[in-house]
Amino acid sequence: MNIVLPEIVAIGIYNSQIAAKNKTITKNRRTAMFEIELPIESGGISYIDDEHMQILPTTIVCSKPGQTRHTKLPFKCYYIHMILKEGALYDLLMSVPNYLSVDNTEAYKEIFSRMCKYYDSAVESDKIMIYGLIFELLHLLDKDSKRQLRKEASKSNNHETIERVISYIKQNLTSDLSLDAVSAYANISPIHFHNCFKSATGRTLHQYVEEQRIKRAANLLITTDWTLTRISGECGFSSQSYFSYAFKRKMGQSPREYARQVYNRYKP
Repeated sequence: MNIVLPEIVAIGIYNSQIAAKNKTITKNRRTAMFEIELPIESGGISYIDDEHMQILPTTIVCSKPGQTRHTKLPFKCYYIHMILKEGALYDLLMSVPNYLSVDNTEAYKEIFSRMCKYYDSAVESDKIMIYGLIFELLHLLDKDSKRQLRKEASKSNNHETIERVISYIKQNLTSDLSLDAVSAYANISPIHFHNCFKSATGRTLHQYVEEQRIKRAANLLITTDWTLTRISGECGFSSQSYFSYAFKRKMGQSPREYARQVYNRYKP
């Protein structure tokens, strides 16, 4: 492994209320080095290229050389600025997301506070401690960035699964669309599927299925002369009485009242 040590430019604490007094936003600038920041408290908004993120103590900011950034203030953070142009550490930092959500903020805070302590020291041997802490910081960043990427990949896969399930539901309204049946089709546990589906659609599976069945029933009411019993069966309702109940609850009127209203609206 090609390890090239970074050139440390600055380590410290930035407080916009002191450094940028009376300003609400920093100027847009192009970065020349790696700038790693741990917010100490919630603040404004950080902008890096075409990304932006609310400043939170649980989000590491990692800006790379050549990026364009500015910040809506206030902003208070620990920071380290360093130059790296090649090697394994350069590759590692380039792979870290611009905004990295972390759970172990105390571990990061401990590293940054100790770096600040040794950076201000005049003892030459304390530089060794700083580089040791930098390696510890980079190890945490690497571990947490990989965890975040796995989580995002899982979320993407979940969205693809939900899209496939939605298509299946629309094409199989008369089938068993219970949570157990649909989660089995998706090959996901019922509890995990329920959480993923509600997160993606804003509705439970039962609510979504019923909406689709009512939508199809509404179309059949105005395009066919079928009985309510047949329509309820063709749309997957367990009975005609439950169909009428669910339809009125959703649409505010009975199936026949709905059909009559639509007919009167468009009759010659």
